[in-house]
Amino acid sequence: MYRTALVAMSLLVLGLHVSHLAAQEGAGAWAVEDSVRAVEANRAQALLRADTAALARMVADEFVEISRLGQLRTKADNIRDIASGALRLTSVKYDSLTVRIYGEVAVLTGIADNTGTFRGIPFAGKIRYTRVFLRRDGRWQAVAMQQTALP
Repeated sequence: MYRTALVAMSLLVLGLHVSHLAAQEGAGAWAVEDSVRAVEANRAQALLRADTAALARMVADEFVEISRLGQLRTKADNIRDIASGALRLTSVKYDSLTVRIYGEVAVLTGIADNTGTFRGIPFAGKIRYTRVFLRRDGRWQAVAMQQTALP
């Protein structure tokens, strides 16, 4: 009887320990996902301020984007257009953001509702987008993006 109770207690303690570790791992995953969301929020603020130095840190040199018009754009294209004032954002709003972590890669999907001007032509509207991040030296950098205009 004593031995059965001891085994049962040991299994209970082991189960609680495993459950605690799983909870910690789940909380860690949320923290990592939140760190990617924070980069995206900081990116929005940098876009509104036309802060090309901050944007350059958030985007990898090999970054490539497929715009809502199907154009292929690079980090250099984006930084140049923001620095010159050709691209000016007056509003950046994100909705329905989800983040999936795959080791050192994060995939963020969501809806953006941006307004501004591009080469003097006003634009507004929602896009569904995917941004891919790679963790380098402890920080997330965007390496790819694809946008699709929403009706």
